[in-house]
Parts: sequence; structure tokens; C-alpha cells
Amino acid sequence: MSLPTVPELIAKLDDELVYLLYERLKMAAELPSVETPEEVAREVLRMRQLCAVYRVPPDLGEAMALALIQARKQWTGA
Repeated sequence: MSLPTVPELIAKLDDELVYLLYERLKMAAELPSVETPEEVAREVLRMRQLCAVYRVPPDLGEAMALALIQARKQWTGA
């Protein structure tokens, strides 16, 4: 049995991250929608910080947070 190659490890991590994002989206559907500018700013900051941990561009975290907020509003009819 040989060790996985670097591309194989990266592909596995990519799969795990996609799965985690999917789980995050499912949980977001159950949360109340974000209403106030302060709540939006807090959510955006949290996602930007999460991206920093994973060394992903913070702008991607902001875009994801705003997309989650919009999706949550659509799911709840807000």
C-alpha cells in the first residue's frame, strides 16, 4: 500500500470542504434570517475570519456570507 500523492490529498480535502459547505447551507436554512446591518456585518466578519483560517481570500468569505444571508431570506420568505 502506497501513500497518497499530493494531488490525491488535495482532491480529498476539496471533497471534504465541499461537504462542509453543504452541511453549512443545510444548517443555515434552519436559522432565522439576518435582518439588521449589524447582524449582516457580524456574519460577513465571521465568514471572512473563517476563510483566513483556511487561507482562502477573505472576499470569498464575504461573498459566501452574503449568499447565505440571501438564501436564508428566500427560504424563510423574508
